[in-house]
Amino acid sequence: MRHKVFFGINLVTALLLVFSMVTAVIPPSRFPALSLLSLLTLPIIGVNLAFAIYWLLRWNQWFFVSAGLVVLAHFYFGPFFMVQKFNLETLAPSALDETRLTVTSHNVHLFNLYGDETARSGTQSEYDELISASGTEVLCLQEFTHEQKIDFSAFPHQYIYFKPPYRLMGHAILSKYPMIHQGSLEFDESANNAIYADLLIDKDTIRVYNLHLQSLGINPEFNIAQQGGAESIRAKMSNTFIRQQSQLNKLMAHVESVNYPVIIAGDLNNTAFSYVHSKLAEDFNDAYQMAGSGLGATYYFNGLPLRIDFIFTDPKMSVQKYWTQEDSFSDHLPITAELNWIP
Repeated sequence: MRHKVFFGINLVTALLLVFSMVTAVIPPSRFPALSLLSLLTLPIIGVNLAFAIYWLLRWNQWFFVSAGLVVLAHFYFGPFFMVQKFNLETLAPSALDETRLTVTSHNVHLFNLYGDETARSGTQSEYDELISASGTEVLCLQEFTHEQKIDFSAFPHQYIYFKPPYRLMGHAILSKYPMIHQGSLEFDESANNAIYADLLIDKDTIRVYNLHLQSLGINPEFNIAQQGGAESIRAKMSNTFIRQQSQLNKLMAHVESVNYPVIIAGDLNNTAFSYVHSKLAEDFNDAYQMAGSGLGATYYFNGLPLRIDFIFTDPKMSVQKYWTQEDSFSDHLPITAELNWIP
């Protein structure tokens, strides 16, 4: 009897994983409800992996189904668990004309503006340590605010933008390199948007986008009833994914006009199993998948590890290192990538 129950559960999770693969390439506007699977794909993969181990220990042929789907997902979505690489490129001498850059992206959650006094007072020191440890040269900050004073004088070139009429929360690109052009890409009927800056690095120019896609609007601190019930949450999240699709389309159309290397960093408010990630991955490299380690989680939703913050790099760029800061005053963890390329 137990064998039949396990078989039934395994069949359902196997089908859910297949559906997850399909929905990752189907625009959410066509099947909004199915897009919700992008948030659950990692635990679905975990359950299939557990069943693969279970069937292997019993020498059951269903092992090949579960294990095969997990392996397929690894190649289909790109790695979702990374073992630290031994990168021979980092040991090789750098080319004389090679350009190097360290980029950090972080949703700073208003620098803990509404935390208690102790937490707020420690934000500056935490950020000083983060910048010192990472050696970052470009900071892309989402949910930035001037209400909490943080010293960023180490970054002399700054583009800070608050989308009207929102004056509390904005975005910032902070750089140690000169900015020769900057601007904002507005998303319709949304507090979210993207900003960009063209940086002059030696004699090379690169475009950096700081992106914040539509937020889910779901608060993990409140129960389902407090947020209107399950149907209300489902409708809200489905609508969010449709808006993310539209926002990403606008960004990609904007990117097409750029004729020099592009970096896109920020908070997608969606996972590496989503439609928006798959579209970005068509033209850019996910820095975590190039040089990251572990799960790379940047946000924990009721204990569920999610990787929703990303650094996407131009294919011409090599990702030498990538890491996630494991502690933060924010509800998001900062991510950093060391890049190099030959102009």
